[in-house]
Amino acid sequence: MAGFFECIGRTPFGSLLAFIMVIVGAAVFCGTLYRALTLVIEGILVQLFGFTLAWLEIVQIMFVVIGVVMGVFTILLLVFAFLATGSTRQNIYSGAKCIMGGRISAGFFIFISYILSMAWIAISCIAMIPVLLYIATYGICEREIYSHTAQELTDMSYCFNLTRFGFYRSAEGQDPDSGSDRLCEHSELRTMCNRVTEAGPLFVVAFASAIIVLLGMIIFLICLAANYTRIKISKELTQYRDAVEMEDLDVNTHYDPQKGPPPYLISSRSSTS
Repeated sequence: MAGFFECIGRTPFGSLLAFIMVIVGAAVFCGTLYRALTLVIEGILVQLFGFTLAWLEIVQIMFVVIGVVMGVFTILLLVFAFLATGSTRQNIYSGAKCIMGGRISAGFFIFISYILSMAWIAISCIAMIPVLLYIATYGICEREIYSHTAQELTDMSYCFNLTRFGFYRSAEGQDPDSGSDRLCEHSELRTMCNRVTEAGPLFVVAFASAIIVLLGMIIFLICLAANYTRIKISKELTQYRDAVEMEDLDVNTHYDPQKGPPPYLISSRSSTS
């Protein structure tokens, strides 16, 4: 039972919670956003509207890089948190050089965590844009496409135009003969709405995952600041503990029940009285 409580005392629960939040959030964010963008870019823009977007491969590589970087960095933060918690901190950061190295490491991790937190704030704001576009497009599909039959749409000469959202083939440098800015066929309209309905929830999950990663990075910052303070004062605590142990050892060595306490204790007691 004592070993269990000792193990619990060495566990940085705050950093462990932040680690789980960042790892799971980053993995879900990269996976869902990758799938959602594939549905929108390849399934809608390329196949239905004839847009050719060469930067899709770059976006895919970027998601892989983000996942790997966040995974490696959070593992380093978790290892540092274990080293700076409980009795492990007393064993690792006991000397002056070790304490200085620990403070430098904590400061470095705080700086990197702050930069990544700012980056995830920006990512969260960017991830909100496709969510808003999904809400707008889903409303159009429900009111203008799903609620009408193919004959009704044909009679109304209904077409869905990308210019509603500011997408222009001329502005994107697309070949005007390879596609169109609008869809008028009922089958194509329903295909577009079906893929929007499939991709939209993925964008929402990606946005929520980005918020979870951001909260995890904030928890990491709080834990790192606390560990920095603990490492900073560990030298003074170690010196104080050693002084108390030496004083107790000195008293136990010189004290004899038959002879009485040592003279310096008698003088100190008489002066205090």
